[in-house]
Amino acid sequence: MKQITILLILILMNCSNLFADGFNSVHSKDGITVWAAGNNGSIFYSSNGGQNWINSLVGSYTHNSVFATNSKVFIVGNSGSIRVSENNGGYWSFIPKGNRNLNSVHFVDDNLGWTVGDAGSIYKTTDAGATWDTQTSPVTENLNSIKMQSPTSGVACGNNGKVIYWDGNSWNLYTTSVTNNLLSIDRKNNTIIATAEDGIIIKSTNSGLNWITIDYKSEVKPNITSVFMFDENTFYSCGGGGFIRKSIDGGDNFTFQENPMMGNLVDIYFYNSNQGWAVSSLNNAVLRTTNGGNTWSLPDGTTVNYTWTNKQAGSSNIGNGFCLHPFNKNAIFIAMGNKVYRSYDRGETWSQFSTITPGSRAHTFFVSSVDTNYMLASMDESAGKVLRSSNYGANWTVVWNGALTSYGMPMIADQTTPNQVYLNPDNSVLLKSTNWGLNWTNVGTKVFRSPDNLTVAWNDPNVIFSGDGVTGSGVAELFKTTNGGLNWSLVHSVSGSEIPFTVVSKLDQNLSYHSCWSSGGIWKSTNHWTTFSQVAGTGNAWAVDIAKDDPTVVGYGVYGSAVYYSTNSGVSFTSSNVGSSPEAGMYFYDRGTLLSQKGGGVYKMKITYNVPFITSVSNLSNEIPEKFLLSQNYPNPFNPDTKIKFDIPSVSGKQNYFVSIKVYDAAGKQVSTLIEQSLLPGVYETTWNAGGNSSGVYFYSLMIDGKEMDIKKMILIK
Repeated sequence: MKQITILLILILMNCSNLFADGFNSVHSKDGITVWAAGNNGSIFYSSNGGQNWINSLVGSYTHNSVFATNSKVFIVGNSGSIRVSENNGGYWSFIPKGNRNLNSVHFVDDNLGWTVGDAGSIYKTTDAGATWDTQTSPVTENLNSIKMQSPTSGVACGNNGKVIYWDGNSWNLYTTSVTNNLLSIDRKNNTIIATAEDGIIIKSTNSGLNWITIDYKSEVKPNITSVFMFDENTFYSCGGGGFIRKSIDGGDNFTFQENPMMGNLVDIYFYNSNQGWAVSSLNNAVLRTTNGGNTWSLPDGTTVNYTWTNKQAGSSNIGNGFCLHPFNKNAIFIAMGNKVYRSYDRGETWSQFSTITPGSRAHTFFVSSVDTNYMLASMDESAGKVLRSSNYGANWTVVWNGALTSYGMPMIADQTTPNQVYLNPDNSVLLKSTNWGLNWTNVGTKVFRSPDNLTVAWNDPNVIFSGDGVTGSGVAELFKTTNGGLNWSLVHSVSGSEIPFTVVSKLDQNLSYHSCWSSGGIWKSTNHWTTFSQVAGTGNAWAVDIAKDDPTVVGYGVYGSAVYYSTNSGVSFTSSNVGSSPEAGMYFYDRGTLLSQKGGGVYKMKITYNVPFITSVSNLSNEIPEKFLLSQNYPNPFNPDTKIKFDIPSVSGKQNYFVSIKVYDAAGKQVSTLIEQSLLPGVYETTWNAGGNSSGVYFYSLMIDGKEMDIKKMILIK
């Protein structure tokens, strides 16, 4: 029967209960049918550009790459698995190729394609995947990505900075400028771009003869996992905790594309200049855009849940004790009370390694950017002090005494100038040290009341911000200097008491936010506080931070248990309850990793995406039938619901079938898809709600692995 339209029946279910979370690849041959392949055999299919998805499990191997030609769909994965379908996923043939993981597949036409994998493995097919021939590889490192431009031209990349190219006869090795693991590659004419771990990409504009390195300039050095080029100048890339960057000038400049994903993105693909998709290896929420990335959306009906887990208990929390390790991008320090902890897995687990003495409450903590043996902490309040360690926290020495603010962070290490530190005591001028706190000198003549916060700009160390305020004063003030503290100007006065946090972005160096306690909310500036706007009026706003891999994402916490976050540059915020109070500090490591320092210690946010998919089937019995059977619907006639029972046997021991049940009207027009998914042998039942259809005769068919098994008639009477 002629298929014209598909009306999808959706039931919201948590995919993580039935299918492994996470995809590794996404592809579309026409902008309408879209495939996503991922962990533990998971495959999603959309017939409407990614608005809704059908799920299935094909095998148990993790699928690493998917590519759809005009006639077939190819999926490669771990342990040399190659899957091929020629009926849109109705049936998948399995072609094992060795035992090495295959990581990427790409075709230049319906018949000619390549796949690459671990230990430099390369295979080529000339017969649409029926057979695969081994090709000689010039490398032994894992190959992670391949893009073919024609039968005589293609590139692949892999670990240790390896890029190889196909000249029509053999694979050859380029000499690149890096040893980082390369994760994704693309080529347009003479320009090649490969993305890498640790926040860099490499680029050649002369077919691989010479390479330059482009630094993404993120503090946390995110993995840039995927690149898609439109031409020599325009390309998209994704990675980190979910960032999407676009460049239209070959990587000289970038714009960040706002999107709702708060989880790593590992693959991005565009069918044309408008339609694109991106996937995460941590969840099943496939992002899609229909306007070139101006807006991105999750599948229709997707819900998002946020939960918090206490990762490290602590007490006497005040100020902001988080500090990133200068040499290990996965390592974070925090000082809580007089104890110092470290995490080597982005805040998942912590261990104490130092006790700061004398002192009881740390307001700030810093590790030298040139030698981690050197540490500084500001402690306590009216009898405040700065302590210094030169042996990784084993011993501490008091290097300054005086009055410090009761709540804020009056000390800052200049992130652009090694060993340079600023201190802003109560009722004092700014103090400066150029030898990591050993000696301090007065700077300027401006006397501050009780500074809560100091921040140094990334693009100019002479630009410093100081938040000043006294609890109960009713006025919070933000001051700015452009000459290293010699002169100060008042740039913002706001109703409240204090400005406990000011944060600037390294990725957008004119972007700043500050909080204001108790009634001032959250304020934003895009020009270093020349002008500003209030983005949230929440009372008792305290900590605020910008995601280190994407300046469009910002979060803040209140002096209570709530935390708020925005994925659209502060236009709107979502709230969640940590379950502990009060807020002391916040660290937005990347889009998907948010840490909050509350009264009970360090808490980490977990994001769960519940994606709807097409299914309305229930398993009536695990008894294995003897044959395929499509039963007559009941009741019949019906209005508006009717049930359809069907049996799936195990033929020759087969344990997985792709089952499709569709409904047609009397003219042969398809009006509904009831089931389109993989099922084990058993007895099943599905329901059709025909509330949106008119009275008349309808037909329903059962197809198994793309073959029609039976068709029956039913009558709808209204």
